[in-house]
Amino acid sequence: MRILVIGNDSRIGGRLTTALLARGHNVIGTTRNVKNIKNPNEIFFDLASNDQPALPETEAAVVCAAMARFEECRNQPELAYRVNVEAPVAIANQLVPRGTHVLLLSTSAVFDCYEPLRKAESVRAPRSVYGRLKTEAESRLLERGQRTAVLRLTKVLNPEGGILTKWIDDLAIGEEIKAFEDHRFCPVPLCAAVDAIAAIIGSGETGLFQLSGANDISYLEAALHLASRLGRSPEKVIAVSAAANGVLMNEITPYTSLDTSRLSQMIGFVPPCAFDVIDTVYGPTLARAVHNNGRYKRKND
Repeated sequence: MRILVIGNDSRIGGRLTTALLARGHNVIGTTRNVKNIKNPNEIFFDLASNDQPALPETEAAVVCAAMARFEECRNQPELAYRVNVEAPVAIANQLVPRGTHVLLLSTSAVFDCYEPLRKAESVRAPRSVYGRLKTEAESRLLERGQRTAVLRLTKVLNPEGGILTKWIDDLAIGEEIKAFEDHRFCPVPLCAAVDAIAAIIGSGETGLFQLSGANDISYLEAALHLASRLGRSPEKVIAVSAAANGVLMNEITPYTSLDTSRLSQMIGFVPPCAFDVIDTVYGPTLARAVHNNGRYKRKND
């Protein structure tokens, strides 16, 4: 297939492009940083721009790029609306009439996050600005009725950056870390997200899909698990409240897990347990830290 990846330099987009190329597909990736353009199959495309260029002819397109940080969406609402709603809709309006199957990546934040394992057809009631934007984008794409699909994701983990990687760094050299006891997430590995995306665009099916781990855990539970894996005392992990540390109540998530029935039926996906995801994703990093036994150094040291 000839596939367009919007946001080729994003965390998911980059890994998706690599995986699709390995499977023999012809991939065109977009970036908003001209310095990242290194070959004819990479093109400039900025979702924040009001002047969108013509996109190439492809059989499928995946919108990976987004403005996903809750605080940024709250503080820059006009920009966030343009990136998360107007741009994906414009992309679909341009590509769908030409026969392109468009897949939008979305989030569990379209729900209120008060109950676990939400079904795809559950009533959406977003509490955050980001969730409201994604809710509108979903609706406007899916109302086309054909050649459009949405994949909702819980927290996608990869070992390159992020708070859990920093915690491993800090714990490995004996430092204390602080973790929220009242803020929860449901991890899923990046490789699972890539496989799900490839399956959906390969099938050409439309409508709603959801990818999630099996259960939610607090950031405190995740931190304590990492400390245990590193042989560090649980006293190195300090429990703190998200609400007492500046996180808005409408951005604290008691539950983010989703029901994955449709995707499971399509590709046999089995939602992994949260701690298993952490062990799989961060296994090499943890093993290196344990092997060095206190002589661990951060990559940038």
